Amino acid sequence: MEKGKMTNEELLKELADMEDRFGELEAAHKTLQESEERYRNFIENVQESCFETDLAGKFTFINDSMVRGTGFSKEQILGRVAFGRMDPEEREKIIRAYNELFRTGKPITLFSYRYINSKGEVREVENSGSLIRDAEGKPIGFRGVSRDVTDRIKREEELERYREFFENIEDSIFEMDLQGRFTFFNEATCRNTEYSPDELRNFDQRKWYETKEDEERVFKIFNELYRTGEKKKVYEISVLTKSGKKIYFDNSISLVRDAAGNPIGFRCISRDITERKKLEQEQERLKEQLIQSEKLEALGTLAGGIAHDFNNLLMGIQGYTSLMLLDLDSTHPNYDKLKAIEEQVKSGADLTRQLLGYAQGGRYVVTNTDLNELVANSISMFARFKKEIRVHQKYEPSLWKVKVDRGQMEQVFLNLYINAWQAMPGGGALYLETNNIVLDEDYVKSHDMTPGNYVKISVTDTGIGMDEKTRQRIFEPFFTTREMGRGAGLGLATVYGIIRGHKGTINVYSEKGHGSTFNIYLPAVEQEEIKPDSPISKIQKKSGAILLVDDDQMIRDVTTALLTRLGYQVITAQSGEEALILYRSNRERIDLAIVDMIMPEMGGGEVIDKLRSINPEARVILSSGYSLNGDAKDIMDRGGAQAFIQKPFQIQELDEKIKEALNVTL
Repeated sequence: MEKGKMTNEELLKELADMEDRFGELEAAHKTLQESEERYRNFIENVQESCFETDLAGKFTFINDSMVRGTGFSKEQILGRVAFGRMDPEEREKIIRAYNELFRTGKPITLFSYRYINSKGEVREVENSGSLIRDAEGKPIGFRGVSRDVTDRIKREEELERYREFFENIEDSIFEMDLQGRFTFFNEATCRNTEYSPDELRNFDQRKWYETKEDEERVFKIFNELYRTGEKKKVYEISVLTKSGKKIYFDNSISLVRDAAGNPIGFRCISRDITERKKLEQEQERLKEQLIQSEKLEALGTLAGGIAHDFNNLLMGIQGYTSLMLLDLDSTHPNYDKLKAIEEQVKSGADLTRQLLGYAQGGRYVVTNTDLNELVANSISMFARFKKEIRVHQKYEPSLWKVKVDRGQMEQVFLNLYINAWQAMPGGGALYLETNNIVLDEDYVKSHDMTPGNYVKISVTDTGIGMDEKTRQRIFEPFFTTREMGRGAGLGLATVYGIIRGHKGTINVYSEKGHGSTFNIYLPAVEQEEIKPDSPISKIQKKSGAILLVDDDQMIRDVTTALLTRLGYQVITAQSGEEALILYRSNRERIDLAIVDMIMPEMGGGEVIDKLRSINPEARVILSSGYSLNGDAKDIMDRGGAQAFIQKPFQIQELDEKIKEALNVTL
């Protein structure tokens, strides 16, 4: 066998080895094809845009996702450095990033930039990139993956806007699970309730409610919402903050459901309506105060009318009693009886004065007064007889003066002291305090007062107090909380009338079992006290004619008898019209007219004006069952009459008033 030639066996073996190698190559090629197919399928089907470029930045490969995402075709992208419209700053950002990649070889991670797609939309992408190297490790291009994050960023921005909205809104927004535990709450919830986030996460909601009734009412509302599945429910509730402050919320609640629609909790939006509630409560208070004021005014009008008519009745008794006493010696068996009748008439007149005080129709002789002194003197006298009461006094050092009738004010404080004493049957403490205070428009508009400087006097007791129903009626005449037979009169009603008559106001704060505080506000004055006029000189005149004008027959009869006893001739008229006719026909002989203020058809004021039109020098005494206030005061102030006399009057007082009127020089 020649050297170098293969035998048949060797040739066959070589062929077999070659077949094995071809098989291995074919298998490797198949594996490579399958791998390339998997890689291609992955690249073409991922949502991210995959690309390759050369070192100049020209695209050499892009996947279908990049075509879909940009809206440009492969032909519009491949072989080009840039695609679409891009802001120069964004383009410069990309160049800097890839230059850094080429220089350092470090891959780019989550590098973002903006571009404009084929529809003209601005899109934002996150890009990561790396170098492509040849077999020798030399850089020959770039490979990158881009993800469009525009929609994600929009969602994040929307979420941020919602977060800012929830965190900055004044309303409390929170969610709870079905057991009432907080699962979410905004910052306003913490701010409005004064609890920290950690405290709210472990919060026992029973601490929120002032009463058990409030807690049960809210539980019932939540339970009903869960049971019925209503869309939402709105209710109003008051809660207590961490510091114990009471605030009001307008709540809107709805169910929170899972993906299957099952209730898993509650969502609540709470709006703080505390200021609105305060305003509503203040309006309600003012409304009640107005109703109370109107009611008291109506009662005052009624009381004044009763007092006027009662004074007319007393006038008949007083007049005839005075006449009878003039005819009797003090040793006469009926003398003391008549004097007793006269004393009872005085008591009746005192009662009508209280009624007129309540009706703001009393006669006030006002002077500039230091209430510190007046209050101190009055309580000193009262405390001597009520040792079981401890008195505490706190007076403003430089208290402003007030223009008041001292006697009426003493009656006010005495009535308040008595009321306090009766409220403390087992003894207690009485607190007196005076202050200078300035009342503004908001306060005085509901009290029929003018803004300005006022003196405030507070009388506080530690007695049994009163409920709201009682407090609203406390100034009504004859209203009492005491049992029958223990006294029910005009005490506080008189106080109210006197204070209102002095252009002031009085209010009371009280709670059952916690005592009462009466606050009096009287207008302060700065002017010096006006000194009264010097007493007029008296003249003795027991003759002449007097025109007596009164629509009440009994008043005319008794007054005629008194005037006759004083030595005067009397001409009587039962109406204003008759009086004018009689005056015209007897002008020369009539020295004085006594005119009743309240008469039908033509009142005393009009009668006096017409008498003056007949004779400007006519002398007049104004007579009334009312005291010198209101219309009577207006008549006197304008000089319509020279004197005023209040029924009932005694013959001595009538004599003095006649002398006073006839002595006035016009």
